[in-house]
Amino acid sequence: MPDTMHTIIMVQMPGSIDEENKQRVLSQVERAIDVVDFPAGTTAIATGDPAFMIAMSEEMSSGLSSMLILAFILMIFALLIVFRHVRWSLMPIPVVLIGLIWTFGAMGFLRIPMTMASMAVFPILIGLGADYAIQFHNRVEEELAKGECVREAIIDTIKHTGPAVGSAVAATCLGFIALLISPVPMIQDFGKMSLIGVLLCYLVSMFVLVSVLYVLDRRAEKKKNSCPAGHAAAKRAEPAETAVGKILSRIAMFSTKRPLAVIALASMLAVAGLYADEHVGVQTETKDFVPQDMQALQDLNKLTHIMGGTDQINIIVKADDVLDPDVLQWMVDFSQREEELNNCITGSASIGSLVCSGYGSIPSERDTISSITDSMSPVLIDQYIEGGNIAVMNLKLESDLSSEQISGTVGQIESDLQWYSPPPGVSVTVTGTKVMSTSILGALTSGRTQMGYLGMAIIFLGMLVIYRDWLKALSTILPIVMVTGWIGGVMYLLGMYYNPLTATLGALAIGIGAEFTILMLERYFEEREKGLEPYASMEKAASSVGPAIMASGSTVIFGFSALIISSFPMLRDFGIVTVIAVAFSLLSTAMVLPPVMVNLDRWRTGRKMSDKSADNNKEYNKVSI
Repeated sequence: MPDTMHTIIMVQMPGSIDEENKQRVLSQVERAIDVVDFPAGTTAIATGDPAFMIAMSEEMSSGLSSMLILAFILMIFALLIVFRHVRWSLMPIPVVLIGLIWTFGAMGFLRIPMTMASMAVFPILIGLGADYAIQFHNRVEEELAKGECVREAIIDTIKHTGPAVGSAVAATCLGFIALLISPVPMIQDFGKMSLIGVLLCYLVSMFVLVSVLYVLDRRAEKKKNSCPAGHAAAKRAEPAETAVGKILSRIAMFSTKRPLAVIALASMLAVAGLYADEHVGVQTETKDFVPQDMQALQDLNKLTHIMGGTDQINIIVKADDVLDPDVLQWMVDFSQREEELNNCITGSASIGSLVCSGYGSIPSERDTISSITDSMSPVLIDQYIEGGNIAVMNLKLESDLSSEQISGTVGQIESDLQWYSPPPGVSVTVTGTKVMSTSILGALTSGRTQMGYLGMAIIFLGMLVIYRDWLKALSTILPIVMVTGWIGGVMYLLGMYYNPLTATLGALAIGIGAEFTILMLERYFEEREKGLEPYASMEKAASSVGPAIMASGSTVIFGFSALIISSFPMLRDFGIVTVIAVAFSLLSTAMVLPPVMVNLDRWRTGRKMSDKSADNNKEYNKVSI
């Protein structure tokens, strides 16, 4: 009874209970509250951490469908604007829908749970799935515009776009693989879902979309009778360069002709951003991840206010006999010292405090202790001891402590245990929900940096294996490094925090940015193989594949925009920062990649010509001699 107006009834559940049975217990408690005839003016509310977590899960599930519908609506809007220059511009939508259905099936088959992290995967897949579909669709239209028949257009599309998009998919997957090293299960599930979904969306785009386009174009071709026997096609008029293509080619050439200024500015901003990123805070309090007007959260906050806080740090005590007088006396002394010396600790409870309150002090005789505990309710005793060799000490925390304050309190307790150690033969372990949150804090602060750098290293090595060309591999990764730094700087300037979702941004930005970079890179070298010079190749690549990349980036941005209106702050922040990250990736592809690619290519070409000239001079000198 914390006061004269409230009383608390605790329903204890086994520590090994699963989520399904937690839900069942909560339902039974709520039904009991409904049928019990309470006195007039009396109300009862079922609340607590389990009730809050269950309500949060239900809220997430109910919001998923509306979020996906909104993402599709926004994607339709994006396609009608940036992809209207092709026929059947909305074709990527059913393709993405098939990819999502396959991904849902994979989640069930692999038993990957639905969490806030896995919810965020679907806007990613909507954007990337549309991206892959746009690349294949755009190339088919481009080949048909050259006068090829449908059969030849499809073959050339698979021949050129298939490997290019495949390399981009490989880079994206390599970036997501870095998430699997995270010690946070939610981030691991996010990585698994992203990895599976990206692969499935690629397969749908290459096999389903291209097949549908082939069937539709064959029917149109037969009606016009323009390609008898499937080998000759009526020459279509070469399409005029799109406005987006003209703008992108001008931007690419502007930055290519000013490499030192562009690369120096981008590098300085990236370095400053990486430095600022180290000062971005981390948020691990679950209550901050959900809508603040959610009824379950308000009920939990009311409980916390009435009880003066429900958070606590638990210390597990292991001994041959936890009811030994010396062990109980140490529990009481240590708990009292922590209450006196640590302002964040407001109370304590243990089997020692129960015995002390019942007897006035800790008895010196073991038999006296046994008689005291035997007279107490087993329900009360079982809260603090398990068998005869395990006990728990609960240190109650002040309400509304920050993650840093809790982390400092845990560190102080662990330090105090070193100098005020338990009796010989007794071991102690500091644990509990808040200690776990502190571990997550450390995992997010250190793990996100490791995931980012590991993702870059994996992509570089992967591209080195795929291309067997250090220049292509290096050109792929350099613009991504810039984007990673820029994102950190923006988060610092906006006063944002890292949470279990935004901690994945490094790998996500690497994966998405690598795709845009690789698509531009592939088209550049395709034009180089046709005999064009570096500057002309980059101008042609920017004007031809640039609009498709912009369309792809726009669908990704619009897909993630669905997260921005989410009622969950964690999802909303993730959506905002990811939209910024994708926009930076497009900017890097349009402005940073061209000068890097062209100048590295020119440098290598010049080296080869110089070496060839030197070899010719040697041969000439030999002949002269």
